[in-house]
Formats: sequence, C-alpha cells, structure tokens
Amino acid sequence: MAEPAKADQKLMRAARPALPIWLAAIFLAALTTVAAFIVVENYRTALRDGETRALSSAHVVAAHLQWMIEASDQALQRIEAEVADRPIASVHEYADELTRAVGEMPDGFQYTLMDETGRVVFSSGPVTPGINHSDRTYFTMLRDGQELAFSSALMDEFSGKPSFLVARRIDRNNTFAGVASINIPNESLDRFWASLDLGPDSTISAVRDDGWLVARRPAAARAVDISTTDWFPLTREQDNGVYHSAVSPIDGHARIVAFWKVSGAPLIALAAIERQEMLDQFWRNLWSDAVIILPLMAVLIFAAAWINRLLYRTAARNEALEEALERNRFLLREIHHRVKNNLQAVLALIRLQPMPVEAREDMSRRVAAMIAVHEQIYRTDQFERVEVAPYAERLVREIASSYDLPVAIELKLEPLTVDREQALPLGMIINEVVSNAFKYAFAGRTDGRLGVELHQDGEDFRLVIRDNGPGMDVTAEASGGMGSRLIASFVRQIGGEYSTLTNGGAVFEMTAPLRQDEEEPA
Repeated sequence: MAEPAKADQKLMRAARPALPIWLAAIFLAALTTVAAFIVVENYRTALRDGETRALSSAHVVAAHLQWMIEASDQALQRIEAEVADRPIASVHEYADELTRAVGEMPDGFQYTLMDETGRVVFSSGPVTPGINHSDRTYFTMLRDGQELAFSSALMDEFSGKPSFLVARRIDRNNTFAGVASINIPNESLDRFWASLDLGPDSTISAVRDDGWLVARRPAAARAVDISTTDWFPLTREQDNGVYHSAVSPIDGHARIVAFWKVSGAPLIALAAIERQEMLDQFWRNLWSDAVIILPLMAVLIFAAAWINRLLYRTAARNEALEEALERNRFLLREIHHRVKNNLQAVLALIRLQPMPVEAREDMSRRVAAMIAVHEQIYRTDQFERVEVAPYAERLVREIASSYDLPVAIELKLEPLTVDREQALPLGMIINEVVSNAFKYAFAGRTDGRLGVELHQDGEDFRLVIRDNGPGMDVTAEASGGMGSRLIASFVRQIGGEYSTLTNGGAVFEMTAPLRQDEEEPA
C-alpha cells in the first residue's frame, strides 16, 4: 500500500499549483470585466460631457442673443419715437436727429427705415435707397400685425456678407406706416463662438421658431429650413434639450445638438458639438486607463506566481495572510460604505435639481455642505465624532458671502460634537434654512439680521435659526419645494423634530439626540 500512498501524495503536490492558476484566471476575468465596464462608462461619460457642454453653451448663446435682440429693439423703439408723426418719406430732413437718437451701434450694425410699401428710404449704411423689401417674409409678418420680426439668413445687399435683420413695425393711428430694421452681421456670432471654445467643427446658430435659419457659425451660404430635422419637433415640447447624432442639413456632419429657446423672442439658440471631438476625448481617457490597467495585469500575473510559492509555506503564515486579507477587506468595505453614502446624496440632489442658474447655485451650496463635513473630519482627525460649531459657522459664513447682502449675523454656537452620521444631515439642514432666509427674507433690504443658536439640552441638542424678514408669508412660497422636503428628510434621518413659525420673522427650531443608534436613510 506504500506505493499508492506515495502516488497520491505526488498527485496532490501536482494539483496544488492549479489553485493559484485558477485564482489568477478569476482575477484576470474580473479585471477584464472591470476594464470593459470602464471602457463603456468612459464612452457614456464622454457623451454625457458633450451633452452638458452643448446644453450649457446653448444657454449662453440664448442669453447672448437675448441681449443682442433687446439692445436692437431699444434702438428700434428710439427710431420709432424719433419718427413720431413725421413723414417717413422725408426722413433726410431729420436724419441727423435720427442718428443722434439711435446712438452708437456695434461695428457692422446698420439701421434702415422703410415706408409702408417696403421701399428703403433711409439707411445708416451704404445701401442704395429704393430697394424694396415688401416680398420678404419678415416684412409680411410686420405688415400683417406682428410687432417684432426676424429675417432668415440673408446676404447683405452692400457688403455681400451673411447677416440677418431685426425689424419693428411702425404704426400711425393703428395703421401700418413702415418698418425700422437693424442689420446684424453674422460675424458677430463668429466672435462670440470663439469665446466658447467648443472645437473647430462645432457650430452655434440662431433659428426662427418656424424652422428657418437666422444666423450660424460658420455662416451658411443660403437660408435653410431645418424644421424637417429629427430634433426640431423637440422644440415644440421643451424649452431646452439635447439630441444625439443629428446630421446637419447644411454640412452633413453628425453632431450632438443642444437647443435653448430665447426668452421673449421667437428664436431658438443652438450649440452643436462634433461627435468625433467628444469621442477623441473618450480615446484619450481609454489610453490613460490602459496605462494603469496593463501594468496592473502584469503585476497580477506576477503576484499569482508569487502566491503559488506562498501556498507551500507554513500554515501559520497562511493564517496570518488570511487574517490580514480579511482585515483589509473589512476596511475597504467600511471606506466604500462612507463614500457610497455621500455619492448617493450628491446624486440624489443632482437628480432633483433642474438646471436654471438659481437651481445650479442651490446645488453648489448643497454639495459644498457635503464637502465641508469631510474637511472638518480630516482637519480634526475625529472620525467618530464631529465638532459642530466650526462646521456650522463655516457654512453660514460661506452662504452669506455668496449672496453679498448687508446682513448682520449673530452666532451662538456651543462647543459640542455629534455622531459622524449626523454631521452631514445637520449641515444640509443649516444650508437649506439659511439659504432660504437669504433668498426670501433679506432680498432688497439693508437691515437684515440672522441668528443661529446651537446648544446642548440634556441628551439632545437644539438648533434655532431666526431672521427678521416678513415671516412665513414670504418663505412659505418654497414650503412645498425640494428644500422643504430635504429639511424634513434630513431631520427624520437624525431622529429629530422641527417646527417653523413667525415671531418677528421666520423661526426654525429643531431638537435631535446627540447620539443615534440606528441610521435612517434620507
């Protein structure tokens, strides 16, 4: 029986190396899966970044167009006021007065005066009088009763360069008497496009709400109707949005197109980013990840060979390694748990918020409150308990500085600590209440006062925030919004109770235990 026993021992020794080989195979498969996930996620991130960048650029373009239109309309109203009851046909007799009334205009801008037949009778530029615009769509709109109209993209009659018109109807006793217009060169869009730094093949445009192109960078050779594109129907349902893989009817490029309606005007601002430009960023990210992953795979293979040798060492050494590995896993789980909670809070806030400027500022303050609690923990090296007073003071001061209002702040903060799980909800509560005070209680005032009190009350702590504003009649407008829901949710998370009342202003009071046995997610 000795020979079979020796043979069994040899087989066992031969089979032993298979364990690290399979372990390495599992690690390699897991790493390959992670690498594939990273590739897919980087691709999606590149497209999401393109969406965000295009949408924010479209918003900026819309704001720029709105300013340009408002400035042009003001000049047109001055022209209308100067013409008054004077005959439009004899405008040359008061041309100097008209020029002074209009004032200085940006380079390339020209104004024109037409009579009720569409004939040009006066222009600030070198346009030959007598040209007739009566057959143009914008003129027909004004003649039919529209107050302000925009032409589609056209070529300037004198310079031969692309431009568009902003035109205003002139009435005499409710009768159509003529049109005043301002010619805006397409080059004004070119200069603005350069400041956005979107990429060489990106475009920005202005489109009339009937689908006709008004202006574009780079300029189009002709007026184009884009109402037949796949993305244009979205403008009938939304004020802004993004569409992927939109093929331009002008140059045939596939782009990520974002649109934003111009407030107060029948125009839509567009920003389109070349898809390939965003995918170039994806490839750059992929190569940077490969620089990390490929050496990691090599290290993993080497580690598998090294583990193969360690398996033949003493049982005591193996047990020590197992204990160390289990300890590391525990620490990693704990770290990931904390990071996950904070990221979920940030994600929840982002998903709740729309994207107007005010909402973006609110979101920034909420994320800053999250960052502040982590910085407080790291600065004091207190990982179980968090000092509230310096954390709360910092939050209040930062919110006050962001609004830049003349508000007297009185802080009465006792030195106390709370569980780390309570610190973030408490900071978010302070952020929401103080932000609401600056929004609704102090706007337009010079005698604002804000008081924040924090003190221990037995086994609990008590937070009181009061202002000298008009009280809940004003701040109640936001009571059903996201801020109110966040306050209620975070108070519930730390196991506290709160109330709001009016007593010489809005008063927020909250009581919560200093220690929390169980965690309740917000």
